[in-house]
Amino acid sequence: MEILAQNPTEKFLLLQSLESYLQKTGLSPAGASAFTLLATFAVLALLVWVLDRLGTKVLLGLIRHAVSKTETLWDDHLLRHKFFPRLIELATAGGLLALVRTVFSGYGPALIGAITLVLRVYMTVVGALMIGALLNTVNDIYESKPQSRRKSIRGYIQTAKIVVWIIAGILIVSILIGRDPTDLLLGLGASAALVSLVFKDTILGFVASIQLSAQDMIRPGDWIEMPSKGADGVVSEINVNSVKVRNWDNTMTMIPIYSLVSESFTNWRNMEESAGRRFKRPLRIDATTVSTLSEEQLTALTADPRIAELAEAMLILDRQTGTSPCRTNFGLFRCYAQIYMARHPKVVHSLPVLARYLPWDENGLTLEIYGFSTEKSFPVYEQVVADLLNHLLAVMPAFGLRLYQRPAAPSASEFGSLSPTTNVSARAGSGTPLA
Repeated sequence: MEILAQNPTEKFLLLQSLESYLQKTGLSPAGASAFTLLATFAVLALLVWVLDRLGTKVLLGLIRHAVSKTETLWDDHLLRHKFFPRLIELATAGGLLALVRTVFSGYGPALIGAITLVLRVYMTVVGALMIGALLNTVNDIYESKPQSRRKSIRGYIQTAKIVVWIIAGILIVSILIGRDPTDLLLGLGASAALVSLVFKDTILGFVASIQLSAQDMIRPGDWIEMPSKGADGVVSEINVNSVKVRNWDNTMTMIPIYSLVSESFTNWRNMEESAGRRFKRPLRIDATTVSTLSEEQLTALTADPRIAELAEAMLILDRQTGTSPCRTNFGLFRCYAQIYMARHPKVVHSLPVLARYLPWDENGLTLEIYGFSTEKSFPVYEQVVADLLNHLLAVMPAFGLRLYQRPAAPSASEFGSLSPTTNVSARAGSGTPLA
């Protein structure tokens, strides 16, 4: 057999002595050689086990102790991502690779080549895992810094990992077939179309992540809204292929990252970084309650304790904006609403604050309050807007105004309770024959 082909003068001294001893005990040369080979594998397996125990229990324990004494964080991340255990594995495999030709000398090139091939493939995989651990460490250290909120590198790290494993795969294939890696790379050029098809999403995602990062369109922690994908929440993670959004109902939406370049979405980051968050709410007023005010009515209105504090400012604003000599309760209410919002401590005074008329329709007269709240957190923001509306609704009766509400249709019980006289009157008024 080629594996057991041997030249006793070239065999490792200890193995040659063992084989000679076995032949003296009566074993055939082939049997002694096979037994010696099995014994060699057993000794190597025992040696690997001992080195692994020493590495994981002793050496790795010393490394953990040294890491715990340092103030830097990079070594903690390396230890957490198993960089040091893989370094020990790589060193062990490298030591075995150096001993193979010496220990198995005389057993033929096929056996030495097979063992060397397995060790080289193993070292390539472990090396790729080590580089991945280094990349994870770089990402963790970067994410521990404040600037990581502005720009994430997770997509680049994942792309680098893909490149590392592609290179590792090329090296492994070249080791297995005994060809130079450059020959395989030249062969990949002919299959570029297939590669681009297989890695279409990765390529699109990588290009899109570069565009998003260069234009600062999205960051982890941004509140985005993308109705086409059912996303309305905070960006929790940006990967090379997708963006993970935690919606306000605590569901998760995965958006292909290239969709953020090819489709439109709303990013609320600028609102969060600005001075305030905008609010605008309509108040629908019953048109039948709008009237002019006499001097007596105006005096009584300004003396009302609910609005007396802002009465003078309201009248000044009314004189500045009014063009008619007559005052209406609706116009004064608009001035009051604007003065009240402008003086509210939770409304941004440096941004536009106004109460304006909207086009009239069948739902009455519409007054819209418009401004910016200093509170941008959703619950507190809604509380501020609710306080504004509650106050304006409370003072509205002082101006003689009321909200418009569309009349509800009578229920069946109400129809049944109508008297015959009422029914006849209703029919007569509608022009219906009375029979």
